[in-house]
Amino acid sequence: MKLVRRVLWIALTAALVVAGVAFVGRNRVAVPIDLGVTTFPETPLWQALLVAFAAGAAGVGLGALWQVLRLGMLARRYRRTVGRLESEIHQLRNLPLAGDVGGEAPRRPSGLGAARTAARET
Repeated sequence: MKLVRRVLWIALTAALVVAGVAFVGRNRVAVPIDLGVTTFPETPLWQALLVAFAAGAAGVGLGALWQVLRLGMLARRYRRTVGRLESEIHQLRNLPLAGDVGGEAPRRPSGLGAARTAARET
């Protein structure tokens, strides 16, 4: 499996190199670049396209990084809130019951006497 993966990576790298060389060969025309604020001298088209692609990728990467950091902070806040709520639940579970004053739960009569007591209560 490692051999297949390695061969695929080598083939992909070779295909990208060949495509890059073909792209440079077809786009050697020099073009002037005017950004409105500044003007660059004539530059090969492939370099201008490469710089534009890199700038776009950097912009998208920064946007994605911003989202990842924001979501990480939100997840941390939620984990903190869940921890507080879990500790509150733990504290509530350890509280004594309302009718349990003496530390022991009240006993109900059992057997025939319990049936009579229940009948009288209703």
